[in-house]
Amino acid sequence: MIANLKASEQHQHKNGGGWIADTASVADTCYVGKHALVYGKAVLTDEVCVVDSAQVSGNAHLSGDVIVSGNCWVSGTTKASTGRIWKNARVVEKQERIR
Repeated sequence: MIANLKASEQHQHKNGGGWIADTASVADTCYVGKHALVYGKAVLTDEVCVVDSAQVSGNAHLSGDVIVSGNCWVSGTTKASTGRIWKNARVVEKQERIR
């Protein structure tokens, strides 16, 4: 589950069982693994695959055959339609995180 959301604000994706915030949009053709998270206003279309403990958030738009894996985090206004983002990568476009 996504720790900072109520159970009523998220659901498991039917293809993989990963957790999706109700504010995000993930196509049924995508795969979200059971430990992966998609939240914020992220949009995933086509055959995007998010696995392992990867996270996609913010206003990220991923499409095509993008694979997000490992312990990486894709956020901000990142847009990608092909390629692999993996290991411990952190991709944040036009957004700065405040801790």
